[in-house]
Amino acid sequence: MKLHLLIILPLFWAFALAQSSAQPPYSGARLALFDIQILQQKNQTLTLRCRMANTGRQALGTKKNAAEMVVEFDTIRLPSLLRGHESAIAEAVRGNCPKLKPGEISAAIWLNVRLNSRETASKTGTGACAEMVFDTAFVEEWGERTMRLRYFLKNTGNAPAHFFSKNAEPLVNLYFVSGLKLTRGAIPAGSSRIQKGRETLDGLLMPGQILEGTVEISLKDRSKFSPNIALEFDPAQAVDECGRTGNVWVVRLIRVD
Repeated sequence: MKLHLLIILPLFWAFALAQSSAQPPYSGARLALFDIQILQQKNQTLTLRCRMANTGRQALGTKKNAAEMVVEFDTIRLPSLLRGHESAIAEAVRGNCPKLKPGEISAAIWLNVRLNSRETASKTGTGACAEMVFDTAFVEEWGERTMRLRYFLKNTGNAPAHFFSKNAEPLVNLYFVSGLKLTRGAIPAGSSRIQKGRETLDGLLMPGQILEGTVEISLKDRSKFSPNIALEFDPAQAVDECGRTGNVWVVRLIRVD
């Protein structure tokens, strides 16, 4: 009786196979990045650790095909702080690509990335504006006295969101509320600043992109009359937006012990 081994491929391999079945095979140099971790952040540079896989049909690691090499990302596991900076990372990869045969996967590689200025690309025409909305928010850790929440803000507008154009850091305020709306009777529960280098690298969030953050609060003022938590983005209006209808998100809390 023969045993059949099931080989579980990484997500980017499955994606590459699906694409190859739908399109003519790509015959040029191609590289996939995965297991990307941020080791160090500075004003204009990043130090990353990652792994690389040659998903093309040519050997990599020579100057001959570095310039036109296609660089793909494991977008599902790409740290949210790096989203929007893929072109700068790809540029660093082309200058520091190891020798890899087709199908070969590298060991861990350290990568120094110089961030490109996005101010020029951020200029838009008349009538364009950013619009920030909460994509979701949830409880990440719930203790006896404190709680940590994770939130995701998305720019659904047609222009970049400039977080620090008014020399002020936008806030995410939190409140204890009785229902699923932010009302005048809400009890302040804390706040968190959106900071350059923590939630965002350069203070810009392009249309369609998502910003991720966490905030920890004390539960001392939470009661059975105001059990839920409302998050409010930028109550002081430090960021110019089309509208602010999506700037509040309420997390309904039901604890099961």
